[in-house]
Amino acid sequence: MEQPHDYYERKRMPLTVTINTPKRPLSSTVTQSQPQPFLSDELIREILLRLPPRSLLRLRRVCNSWKTLISSSQFAKDHLQHSTAADPSLSRPRVAYHHYCHHGFGDFSLRSLFENPSKPTEVVLFVERRNYMVIGSCNGLLCLLYYVAGINNYVRLWNPCTGLLTTPSVVRGEFFSVRGFGYDHVNDKYKLAVIVNHMEDHTTRIYTFCRNPSNRAIQGIPFSSIKGDRKGVFVPGTATLNWVYQHDTLEYLVLSLDLVKETFSEFSLPLSDPDDETFIFPHLCVLRNCLAYCFNHEKTHWFVWVMKEYGVPKSWTKLAIIPCLPCLPDYPFLPRLSHYHLRPLYIWGNNILVAVVSTSEIVLYNLDNGSFEFPKPTPSVGLWVFIYHESLVSPDLPSSSSQIQLIKH
Repeated sequence: MEQPHDYYERKRMPLTVTINTPKRPLSSTVTQSQPQPFLSDELIREILLRLPPRSLLRLRRVCNSWKTLISSSQFAKDHLQHSTAADPSLSRPRVAYHHYCHHGFGDFSLRSLFENPSKPTEVVLFVERRNYMVIGSCNGLLCLLYYVAGINNYVRLWNPCTGLLTTPSVVRGEFFSVRGFGYDHVNDKYKLAVIVNHMEDHTTRIYTFCRNPSNRAIQGIPFSSIKGDRKGVFVPGTATLNWVYQHDTLEYLVLSLDLVKETFSEFSLPLSDPDDETFIFPHLCVLRNCLAYCFNHEKTHWFVWVMKEYGVPKSWTKLAIIPCLPCLPDYPFLPRLSHYHLRPLYIWGNNILVAVVSTSEIVLYNLDNGSFEFPKPTPSVGLWVFIYHESLVSPDLPSSSSQIQLIKH
């Protein structure tokens, strides 16, 4: 049982001091001891909001009042908002990845990767008897999927920082590659949107993670028209999932799913001429909390655009033009960037981290001088890579007693 923070002060023996000097009468002005410094609860809360999540987990042991505060859902939400908006470094951004063919996945620190790319990055590995697949990340939570007998799918939420692992929810039917995970901040619900095939019936469904999970069909996503890697991109603060799709006019557009209203809308992309066949491998991502668009132009350059104001096509702004490298003698493991999809992952200072899809490589590109660096985490990165920010978020869901086994090399 935890003791109050002044427990040891009360149990400590009094200290006796003898001074061999004549005693003098005390002045009337110091007949009472001076009051001890005092921090209000509001000030303590403001200080704690500015600390990293892992430090806060340790500080829960200081006293019961701190434990109650730090463990509250409102504090977790306020800390997440402060860390991602005011000071993203507090949220300790990390890279999570998984392999299709291996029972396990791992993660590593973004900071160490950017600050010292030439040094092998320490990777934390996780294994479990189920072959988990990471299908999305949001607010420090990873949405995990695993199959059973090729019929049913099970999804659960996991917070690697706190160790929260929710009980599995059943998703019946065969998954298609079109899916997305995000947060409805209006109703405080985490949702999974997916196309499933059940008894030859293709439907778009939304699964809501809550005490009484809901599962309902919504307006169908045009499966055959979705382009790129078909993973719905969640944009923080907008409650939307986004895909690239090709309209009947052959023009590329953004298909946006509002997770609050559970309805679709669309808006245009930059440089999406339907008659220009040089725009290939189009896909979306998130950079600096904004929707971003990346495509390959004539197999010579990758163009990266960001949408400064969500849903406003006029706010599309060109961020970078990344040249496609040939095979380099010093880096035989790196394929021609023109032959593979390039997925921008994160911007740190003047460097942008990109993943080469379908390989195990990641690349750092300097936005100022156009130079490349090729960090090599150990082990190599898997097929799918996600950025997540450490948080204290714990949805009000039943938690599993089983834990994912951690292996730290």
